[in-house]
Amino acid sequence: MKKWINILETIGLTATITTTLISCEKSEKPNNNKEENKSITPKPQQPPEGSNWKLINNNNLVNEIQNINNKWYSVIFNFESYKIVKFCNSDYETDVDFNNLRLMKGNDGNLYLYEKWKSPLPIADIKFLVYRWDGKGEPQLPTINKNTGKIIDWKEQKGTK
Repeated sequence: MKKWINILETIGLTATITTTLISCEKSEKPNNNKEENKSITPKPQQPPEGSNWKLINNNNLVNEIQNINNKWYSVIFNFESYKIVKFCNSDYETDVDFNNLRLMKGNDGNLYLYEKWKSPLPIADIKFLVYRWDGKGEPQLPTINKNTGKIIDWKEQKGTK
């Protein structure tokens, strides 16, 4: 008897799922969600000549971040608007909290952005521009245009080379 009930439940469930799938209409409007939700990569800028800031090439980013070197880094990314944060690469667990976001260094040496109080998974498709500070001490955070991600003031400290 239990076998018959299980078989009938399976048939009923299959019919319900099939009916639901058949009743869904295909929209004429293309689904562009993947394109609309992709992060726009900020354009890399070379720091001014003689600057203490150095642009880190994406090909070298993992090696740079995995190497604990006690240097300061500025990270520019686009999530709702362009943002910039800094961190000191002095520990295996880099974790920067700001504006309900967290920038963290993964065990693989990559940087990941998380929304605090939401999903435990990193935000997908976030591209980072990373600059290393080769001067002495903690640098001032450069000023960026929040609409374009372009650095408008490098806040270069004089006499720190």
